[in-house]
Amino acid sequence: MKLAPTIAFLVGISASVGNAAVNVDAIPMGNPQGTPEMFGTWTVTKVLCRDCAGRRPEEVGTKFTFAPTSFTDPFSITCANASYPNRAIPGDQVMKLFGSNLPKSAKNLIPQKGSVIDARLACDKGPVGRVLFLGDDKAIYLYEGEDYFIERAKTP
Repeated sequence: MKLAPTIAFLVGISASVGNAAVNVDAIPMGNPQGTPEMFGTWTVTKVLCRDCAGRRPEEVGTKFTFAPTSFTDPFSITCANASYPNRAIPGDQVMKLFGSNLPKSAKNLIPQKGSVIDARLACDKGPVGRVLFLGDDKAIYLYEGEDYFIERAKTP
C-alpha cells in the first residue's frame, strides 16, 4: 500500500516537469513583415538583469530604430534587409514561456491582459535578436543575458 503514494508523487513530478519544459521556439512565428506598432525609434530606459547590483548601466539612452525593411541595433548590427517574424502571445503566458530567460524585475512589466508581440529581428533571414513588444510604447529587448526595457521615443 505504500506504493500508491510513491506512484502519485512520481506522476506529479513528471507532469510538472513536462509543463516546465515548454520550448518557446516550438510555437510558430507568423507575419514576417512585422506590425506598424513595432516601427520607429526606441530608447533603452532600464537594464533588466540578474546581476546588475552596483553596476551603472551605460546602455541606458541607447537608441534602436526598427523600420519595415531595416533596423539599427547598436548592440549587434545594422541591417538593410530585415524581417520581423512575430506572433501574439497572451500576456499571462509570457512568464511561463520566457520566465527562465527573464529576470524577476521583468515580471511587473508584462501585461496580464491582452497580448504581447514576440518578434525576432532577422537580417537576411537569420535571427539576430528578439523583442517582446508589450504595448503602450514599451518593449523588452532580449539580449545575451541582459535584457533592456525600451520605450518608443515620444518625439517624431
